Amino acid sequence: MFFHGHAAAHQRPNMHERSKLTEARHFLERMRAETGNPSTFTRELSAFMAAARSVLQYALKEAKLKTGGQQWYDQAAAHPLFRFFKDQRDVNIHRKPVDLTRKWTAESASLLNIGHDDDEFLIPYPHTRTVEHYEFQDWPGEDVIDLSLRYCDLLDALVEDGVAKGWITG
Repeated sequence: MFFHGHAAAHQRPNMHERSKLTEARHFLERMRAETGNPSTFTRELSAFMAAARSVLQYALKEAKLKTGGQQWYDQAAAHPLFRFFKDQRDVNIHRKPVDLTRKWTAESASLLNIGHDDDEFLIPYPHTRTVEHYEFQDWPGEDVIDLSLRYCDLLDALVEDGVAKGWITG
């Protein structure tokens, strides 16, 4: 939309934090689906980090227009996971792809999932299966998908808090 004259300067921005959070969750699901394909997994992670970072960028842009909004944002966005993902995204965008460690673990299972989609059912079948996952080299010991899910949950809490307190529109 194009605005002429003085009216545009007084328009309150309608930010899209929830839309970007939905986009980030989409890429998180794509990461889950591509666990066995390292190059595709990394591309989905890149898209996830960009979309998730936009949530915070929109929130800051909107909140700082109000007296006290910058302080709310600084306090709400102080979680170490926000800083970690910002740094990872910045490295990924500006310097090099994120460094991941690919790992395999053996898990015991007592049921076997047979079929697909609507025709799925479980049968008793004690076995060991190998599970592949990734870890950030800068945050070892936690699965990238699990960490990304926690990040999304924290972003969701920040957006809900900001909307409830009137700092952002969401």
